[in-house]
Parts: sequence; structure tokens; C-alpha cells
Amino acid sequence: MNRTSTVYQYDLLERAENPFKKLYKVYSDGSNYIARRVVKNSRPKVLRHIKTDVDCLFDFLFDEACKTYFAENKKDSEFTLLKDEIYRAFTEDYLLDFPFLRQYIAENVERRMRNIWQREKRFRRKAYLNEWNYFVTFTYDGKKHTAESFEKKLRKCLSNLHTRRGWRFMGVTEHGEENGRLHFHFLMFIPDGQMVGRLEKRKDYSKKRGCVQETVINTFFERQFGRNDFSEVRKMQFKNGDAVAYLLKYLRKGGERIIYSRGIPTEITKLLDEEDDICCEFEGCMHIRYILFDNVIDYERDIVPFQSPLYGYVRSCA
Repeated sequence: MNRTSTVYQYDLLERAENPFKKLYKVYSDGSNYIARRVVKNSRPKVLRHIKTDVDCLFDFLFDEACKTYFAENKKDSEFTLLKDEIYRAFTEDYLLDFPFLRQYIAENVERRMRNIWQREKRFRRKAYLNEWNYFVTFTYDGKKHTAESFEKKLRKCLSNLHTRRGWRFMGVTEHGEENGRLHFHFLMFIPDGQMVGRLEKRKDYSKKRGCVQETVINTFFERQFGRNDFSEVRKMQFKNGDAVAYLLKYLRKGGERIIYSRGIPTEITKLLDEEDDICCEFEGCMHIRYILFDNVIDYERDIVPFQSPLYGYVRSCA
């Protein structure tokens, strides 16, 4: 009996595990599907740190310094300038000094930068693994809402659209450079036939670009929240990384919490055949990684997250 029929019988009758396949975690880097072997490790116990007033002050100074640091010091790989700026603020602005202050700052800068790297890695993997068809911007309108009600009601509206119409979204907040106006930037997937309102083309003058530009607005969100922009996203934009890099810029600058809808996987678990599914391997930071052939992962079969049933609908008005 050849290998193929043996594997088929084992799988069909559940007599034994498939000897030719192993369990892998699979994610996308935007160009290829990358896999790593699933390894069962016991998580070490982490002692919970009680936050002190000094820790709160450090977090505040770190967030303030990061607003300009990432834009101006791209080659500072050791974060020396960032550490010096925080040390100066501690000793000169707040007149606070204690033994091992520089060591304390260095350790906490490393911790915060590691957290930022982890957030960005998770954001990239979610963005590249899932499909999106719109890049959406919502702008705060002071005539319709306060800043607090704008954020609260917009997030509630998007949550309802996720539950009732199967929308998926992930994004960040941003405060405009000129006037500090609140914006929300989202990657969205809107299933066919589940759009609310109408998409209409509008022309207006852009102060930032200094010219008249054409945008696509949604009439439902314009009426409820104010100015918005729905731009179609093409797959090539993700292969080039333009849309994801644009969002990560605001993530670094503002340090705001990322907004995700439910059901957006970061990676998937899949049985893979080492001979038939794996193209090549390379050394990762902690594990050996494997690049898969393009036809191994099927989006509809392997990645599409659970879709909530349409329990209701959001009224679509022209």
C-alpha cells in the first residue's frame, strides 16, 4: 500500500495520528505564510508588580517623550537619547533623583519598547493574515458630539455592525497635528450586501495637501458622526505594507490602545506535511521558521473567523 492510501485510512478510521504531519502555528508576514512547530511549554510564574508613584511618573514621561522620539531618532537603536531625555525630566523638571535611577530608567525603557514591539507584531500579523476591503477614517465633529460621546457611540455602532452584519475592523486613534482633532483610522472588511448607508464621492479642499481632493463618504456615518472617508483597499497595498505602516505610525506616536473586533486571528494552527507543504526553513529569533507553499493555506477554509448570525440589522438610510 502506498503512502497516500495509508495516510487516508489512518485519518478516516482514526486508528493513529498521521505519521507524516505535525502541528504548526501559521501566520503571514504579508508576502508568505510562515509556520513554526507547536511546542508545549509551561509558562513561568510571573510575580505581579505593585505600581508606585515613580512608575506612574515614568510612564507619563515615556509617553510624552515618544511623541517626538520615533519621528526624529530612527537610528537610535539603543534608545540612548530616549533614556537621556527621561533622566533629564526626572532630575531637572521634577527634581527627583535616587540611587540607580539610570538603571531603573534603562530597565523600564527596555520593558516598554519590548511591549511596543509585541503590539506592533500582533497588529501586523492580524492585518496580514486577514482580508480587508476598506481603509476608513472617522473625524470628530464638535457639532454632533463631544469627544467622549463620539468615541463611545462610534465604537458601540461598529460593535453592533460586527454582530449584526459581520463587519470586521481593527484600527487606532489619532489626534491631528494642526488642531488636535480626534480621528479613528480602521482597516475594515465589509461583506457583500452588508454596507449601511450609501457611498458617495465628494470634493473638498485639503489644508494639509493644499489642493482639492476627492473622497468617498458614507451617508449613514456622515449623518450620525460627521466627516468620514471610505477608501478601497487592494491586496497590493498590503504586499507593499503601505496601509499597515500608516497605522503603525500613529500607534507609535500616540501609544493609544488598538481597537479590534472579535474574531480576528493572529495565527492559525494546522497540520502540515514537512515534505509536501514546506518550501524552505530559516532561523528565527527563538525557533526555526518554515516558509509554506502558496497553495497550502486556503483563506475560506483555514482563516475566515466565525461569523455572527444576523440577529438584527442597522437601519440604512439614504
